[in-house]
Amino acid sequence: MAIWFLRENEGVSFTRSLLVGAARPGAAIATCVAVDSSPGGLLRIDVADAVEATCFQAIRLAGTKAYIGYGARVFIVDCVTEDVVMYQMDGYFCEFFDAEELETSGEDFCVLASSASELFAFGSDGALLWKTTQLAIDAVMVHSATGTHIKGSGEWDPPGGWEPFILATRTGERVNGGSALQS
Repeated sequence: MAIWFLRENEGVSFTRSLLVGAARPGAAIATCVAVDSSPGGLLRIDVADAVEATCFQAIRLAGTKAYIGYGARVFIVDCVTEDVVMYQMDGYFCEFFDAEELETSGEDFCVLASSASELFAFGSDGALLWKTTQLAIDAVMVHSATGTHIKGSGEWDPPGGWEPFILATRTGERVNGGSALQS
C-alpha cells in the first residue's frame, strides 16, 4: 500500500473515490490524496475545503487506515470499508508521528497527531486512545517515545519559546513539563 498527495492534473485512474469533510454537497475541494490499496485498487480521497486556517497538511498510512491532517481536522479513512472518522482539533493541525518513525513497538499507539495545542494518540484500529490538551499555544512536536514516555515540546511564546514535556505513553497523562497554566 502507498499514499500520496495528488498533484494537479496528475494522470491517475481511480477505481473508487470518496469525499471527506464536506458539510454540504458541492463543497470546494482543498486537497486530494491517493491510496494504492491493492488488491482494492486506487482510492481517491478528496478533502473538502474548510473555513479554519490551513497551516500544514500531512498524510500517513497505517495498515488499512489512511490518516489525513488538514486544517484543524484529522480524518481517518478505512481504505477497505471506506468508513471515515473525523476529529476536530483545537487550533490547526501540525504533524503526524508514527510508532515506526519514533522507533517504538507500536503496542501503545500507532499514530500520534499534533495540533497547535494538543496531542492525539490513535491505536492500530484507528480508534482514539487518548488526547492531551494545553501542551502549547502555537505547535506541539514529539521528539521521542518509549514504552513508558513520550518526550516533546510545545511552543508557548512564539517565536522560539519552546517548553519540554513528558507524557505517559499509555495514557497521555503529564509526567512533567507543560504549560505555565498547569496547577
